Amino acid sequence: MNEQLIIRLASQPEQSISWLIWAPLTQDVIASGEITGVEQLTGLAERLGQRPVIALVPASEVVLKKVQLPTKPTKQLVQALPYMLEEEQAEDIDKLFFALGQVQFENGIYLQQVAICQRQRLELWLAWLQQAGFRVSRLLPDALLLPTTPLPACIKLQQHWLLRQDEWQATAVEDSWWADYLSLAAFTELNCYSPWPSGLEQSHRLMEPELPLALLAKGLTQTSFTMLQGSYTPKKPENKVWQQWRFSVALAAGVVVLYMLQTSLNVWQQQRQLAAATAELQHEYLQLFPGERIVNLNRQLQQKLQSVGANNSEQNFFVHLQMLQSRLATIPDIRLDSLRYDASRQELRFSANAAGFQSFEQLKNALEQVGYNIEQGALSNDGSRVQGTVVMRGRQ
Repeated sequence: MNEQLIIRLASQPEQSISWLIWAPLTQDVIASGEITGVEQLTGLAERLGQRPVIALVPASEVVLKKVQLPTKPTKQLVQALPYMLEEEQAEDIDKLFFALGQVQFENGIYLQQVAICQRQRLELWLAWLQQAGFRVSRLLPDALLLPTTPLPACIKLQQHWLLRQDEWQATAVEDSWWADYLSLAAFTELNCYSPWPSGLEQSHRLMEPELPLALLAKGLTQTSFTMLQGSYTPKKPENKVWQQWRFSVALAAGVVVLYMLQTSLNVWQQQRQLAAATAELQHEYLQLFPGERIVNLNRQLQQKLQSVGANNSEQNFFVHLQMLQSRLATIPDIRLDSLRYDASRQELRFSANAAGFQSFEQLKNALEQVGYNIEQGALSNDGSRVQGTVVMRGRQ
């Protein structure tokens, strides 16, 4: 992502909302500003476009806790966390949302980071942004993004002081309560990124002043935490190009599948027809040589020709039969019905059937090309197959 849009929401809809467009690669502020309330979010969305939003919410509305676990965390143990904290909550736990951070292992003890806020308030924050047209990618407490070194760290944002005490302890304090809070907290020293209020007694060190949201934006790379978990996990946006082309792609895929099915069906039918023609030739061979086992019909025919070389009549029959078999293999659509050899005329007469007239013509041309005289009888069509008789005479 080249740019990040960060929007810091307030607790109430009439309170000011800060925003910033941040370039994380160059650590530069592209644009920033402030609107007076939720009603101006729609106009902001129209100005900034449909960018994914990283939403920051007041840390004062989120309770950050570390929960000691009895054992290494399991799915069942994590699911029981809300009930483990039930007695500490002033509200019904069903009205609260529990987001999980990292698990830490310290001194032999497992500690689970947990962020707790009102479910209704979380849904309200999301509704403000979504109704304005923004798509929220992350949501987390603002003060949790303050620098981790040195700590504690603070900065003033609008009418609140954001304070981070350690990696999982942060809050936001109203400006009018800041002095009282500091007197109770009794910090040794604060690292402050804003001008320090005059007359406020507190040991502090002024850090280089920064734009509050810019300082928080730098902290985004230091944590992967987001409160958008469980049912609030953002859905991945659909690719607009894919939306435009998915019907065409589905149609093309359907055509390819249909073509492959049709091709497979044709190959299967041709294989069946070839097997039928081969079976017919094997049947005729076994009638001439009963009791023989057919292993390779072509090779056995050649051996028979060599063994009866002196008998011209039988030799011609085997030559005709072998030639017919080789040509039928190229036209598997034809199936033999009967086969008869007339030695006196040196002709092989057979009847066959095919899917169309063209198949007979192809067989006639194939045999004539190797020197045979072919006499084709009348062809008839019974509605599904074409039947006919062919006389195959010896080569001249």
